[in-house]
Amino acid sequence: MKLFIARLTLCCSTSAIIAGMASAQTTLPAPGTTASAPAPAAVENSSQTSTSLKTDLPAGAAEEIVVTGFRASLASAISAKRESLGAIDVIKAEDIAKFPDNNLAESIQRVPGVSIGRDAGEGRNITVRGLGAQFTRIRINGMEALSTTTSTDSSGGANRGRGFDFNVFASELFSAITVRKTQSAEIDEGSLGATVDLQTAHPLDYKKTTVAASAQGNYNDLRKKVDPRLAGLFTTKLLNDTVGVLVSGAYSRSRKYEDGAGSVGFDTTATNGGYCSPIGFAPANPGLSASTGTTATSCSTGVPRPANTADNIAAYNTVNAGNGNSVHAPRLPRYGRLTHDQKRLGLTGSLQWQPTSHTLLTFDTLYSKYHATREENFIEAFSFSRALSNNGKPQTAVRQAVVNGAGDLVYGVFDNVDVRSETRFTDFTTKFQQYTLNGKQDLTDWWTVTGSAGYSKSALTVPIDTTLTIDRPNSQNYSWDYRDNSRRPILNYGFDVNNPGNFGFINGTSEIRLSTASSINTFKNATLQSNMRVTEGLNVKIGGAYKKFKFDSDATSRADNSLLVPGLPAGTTVADLTRTISGFGKGLNVPSPTPTSWLTPDVDKFVKVFNIFSNTGTFLQTGVANSSARGNIRNVTEKDKAGYGQVEFNGDPLFNFPLRGDIGVRYVETNQASQGYQLVGAAPVLVLADRKYHNWLPSLNLAYSPTQQLIFRLGASKVIARPDLGNLTPGGSITVTGARSVTVGNPDLDPIKAKTLDLAAEWYPSRDSLLSVAYFYKKISTYIQTLQQDLPFNQLGLDPSLLNNSTTVVTDIFTSRRPFNTDGGPLKGFEINGQTSLPLNFLPDWLNHFGVLANYTHVTSKITYILTSAGGVPVTTTTAALVGLSKNAANATVYFDDGKFSLRGSVAYRGGFLVSVPGQNTGNDVNGQSKITTVDANATYQINEWLKVTVQGLNLTDAYVDQYQDSSRNSPFINTHTGRQIYFGVGVKF
Repeated sequence: MKLFIARLTLCCSTSAIIAGMASAQTTLPAPGTTASAPAPAAVENSSQTSTSLKTDLPAGAAEEIVVTGFRASLASAISAKRESLGAIDVIKAEDIAKFPDNNLAESIQRVPGVSIGRDAGEGRNITVRGLGAQFTRIRINGMEALSTTTSTDSSGGANRGRGFDFNVFASELFSAITVRKTQSAEIDEGSLGATVDLQTAHPLDYKKTTVAASAQGNYNDLRKKVDPRLAGLFTTKLLNDTVGVLVSGAYSRSRKYEDGAGSVGFDTTATNGGYCSPIGFAPANPGLSASTGTTATSCSTGVPRPANTADNIAAYNTVNAGNGNSVHAPRLPRYGRLTHDQKRLGLTGSLQWQPTSHTLLTFDTLYSKYHATREENFIEAFSFSRALSNNGKPQTAVRQAVVNGAGDLVYGVFDNVDVRSETRFTDFTTKFQQYTLNGKQDLTDWWTVTGSAGYSKSALTVPIDTTLTIDRPNSQNYSWDYRDNSRRPILNYGFDVNNPGNFGFINGTSEIRLSTASSINTFKNATLQSNMRVTEGLNVKIGGAYKKFKFDSDATSRADNSLLVPGLPAGTTVADLTRTISGFGKGLNVPSPTPTSWLTPDVDKFVKVFNIFSNTGTFLQTGVANSSARGNIRNVTEKDKAGYGQVEFNGDPLFNFPLRGDIGVRYVETNQASQGYQLVGAAPVLVLADRKYHNWLPSLNLAYSPTQQLIFRLGASKVIARPDLGNLTPGGSITVTGARSVTVGNPDLDPIKAKTLDLAAEWYPSRDSLLSVAYFYKKISTYIQTLQQDLPFNQLGLDPSLLNNSTTVVTDIFTSRRPFNTDGGPLKGFEINGQTSLPLNFLPDWLNHFGVLANYTHVTSKITYILTSAGGVPVTTTTAALVGLSKNAANATVYFDDGKFSLRGSVAYRGGFLVSVPGQNTGNDVNGQSKITTVDANATYQINEWLKVTVQGLNLTDAYVDQYQDSSRNSPFINTHTGRQIYFGVGVKF
């Protein structure tokens, strides 16, 4: 049965109507024919999205079926997938708009094989088929771009890499998303996972002048605040419909709490010198030292050892099992609240000129400003993470101790514990701008030339990042208890944490940390392509591309390492520097007697009393001269020149064989320049490095259609992903006396390379139904890890002038620690994707408007991680999955849409994944994140042709983000939640 889909019309967003761009005229080709990109078509952009379909019936009679709304967008997306020569997945505007999504990452997670990472309860970046954000390239209106922001440390901190942060953008700004999972020669190189195309709206897609707007309230049930979410669009045509103008905008604010518990990692009890041993216990721990005041009766000056009792000795023996190497304990057991305040503004503009059907010029602009403040408030015991020199763990006495079967110290009572209340405040802004010009010219009826030029800039600035503490040294009778719930420990501080009189602001103990940061990414792009139709069903594309990418990172930090704090002015007390956190723990079920309110440093009061942001005197911040900032003062520039040839073919008219596809090769030359600072002796030295390399990247895509409803696909290619930016710096430190050593990046790294194979079978039983199965295999031949090697200096790729003013020569051996290319490993998996609309023949008519979408992805990988090496030769290794890879991921949506009323519910599942291998701290094989399931819903009612009302819910089950340490112990690292998001509002369109 031949199936034609005509007039697939995209509608406006329910949540923000501007995403509704009218669509182009789209007709599904009969299988075995090559689909060409449709020209912009003028279609009626009515308030009711509709799709007109004609079906060839067995009797020869034509029946026209009209579907509307969400079903129309699904049919349009299926049409694009079916027509494509390569393996792609598409989301049209109705998809983006009517899912209750904060940003683009949460929209893209509906695509098979895509999972997202979250920060502050929002999607931040994506993983495609197990490959993280650094392996995925993003193009906006056809041009590669990179947008970065910052986050909590547990979510990755400031992004100084190649991963794209989607939370900078509102989803309302875009009309379509295409995820390209196989490579063609004409597609930009740089991706192992996928190339994601984001498309904004164009005015010539609209038939009439259109004005649209929406307004919503955004309510968070944890913060209990209502915030605005606004959007608008205007488009019109001029000069006999040859010129089109479109502008759109979106603004939103989001205020949230993020409440939870954490440990900041588990260390062995021997780490940092171990606990203080009882009197008379041999050997005394720590050893006797006049400089620290440790004696046979004192842990340190003024801190007596525990008495020599059976209970004290039993507790000490428990925590000191295996000389303290067999037991793990939390470093900073704590509860905390993070207060997020985010504002997001986005603007787009598009100008199109189409004087004839053979000429089209499009100029697009995109601007986004993402501004946020984040305040983190923690009440914590910090003795356990410090050595004796910092008044740490060796001062602490163990009174009671219980270790579970996994080896974690799950219950303990301690004396001489330093308790801290900490406030960290961060203010940051990302400004993104992009300008693109695209042109298309038909020179003859068989020869078309296209070209483009563009510029984008993403500027992340962090003008304030400060941490303030108040402290109480040597608290008695402190305890933690993880026995009943490892994610909800009982923490008893042994004193009233709300009383200012119980805390001090102490020079040498309390801290004022100050820093700033910035990260700027710019792209300059240009492309030119000649498309020649040699014969019917045979096209030849020849093209070239130029791209200049520059990454600039800068930083400053307080010069005195934060521990030097001023004394309180006369008449000023701790109460004058603090405020109280209250109402903590809703939904956490914090066990008693854990406090749900506590005293915390107040940033505004510190500014008023000490003028901490003056950048003068003791609060002066420096850059290159400061070791805390120097490593983030660096840049990388890449100039890429590419040329390609690609043949697209359709076997049907030539050989009466329903095979179509493309075959081609891309050549790319990369010129790389990087710089950073090396510390030689006491002097920082700027180091420059240059590198040139090239790659040949062949690719093949085949689509075979034995019937009109069935397509078999094959894709094969060689692909590369350039090294992450942090690994390319030549900066670091050099020790030229004593034990010679170098800690440095590696500008000579090769790209991560892979050979890929994709196989798929797709069945299209009806206009808006699909069932597909895909298998993918990636042989990753190079990976990047940091290794230790002993090499002559002249084999390290560093400038010999760095050894000036020393007696060291270039042939002397240095112990270097730097990133190297290592063997990779295989990655393989499969996807199952299905969607269908009802009715089925045996169901009643009222079920005609229901439908289901579902997909499942399974991925495995095997990477050999080198834990230790000698002379560059691995000594100990471990085999684990690729970092960021979830073995299982799934999405499902059930919907009802009759054009008047629309209701949808969606579930997204992401399996657990590894964050780092080996894990942080001592004795942890991995850091990881547990599985997470989120539930969203959307309801829309169309009151009349110009007015609709919406209600949306995000994260309705208030899913928790849970991170852990060690694969066998599953020790708690961080566990937080941000509450449910409810949107309600109206949308209008004229």
